[in-house]
Amino acid sequence: MTSQTGFVKIVSLHDPAQAEVLRGLLEAQGMQVLLTKEAAGQVYGTFVGSMGEIELYVSAADEAAARGMVDEVIGK
Repeated sequence: MTSQTGFVKIVSLHDPAQAEVLRGLLEAQGMQVLLTKEAAGQVYGTFVGSMGEIELYVSAADEAAARGMVDEVIGK
């Protein structure tokens, strides 16, 4: 699903380190990446359930390549 901004959600994660690694990997390939984090998870230091969700978005033009790379890294 493409948002109004032209970005699509690729994956939801609960591990901030993994999210940052994936962001770096995708950006190294020239892709624009956005990470969104639930503020409550950051405030309370929890990464469980919806409060700890981190969503990774990429430009719609990069969706297929990004999905392939993310799936390879996280083993989907």
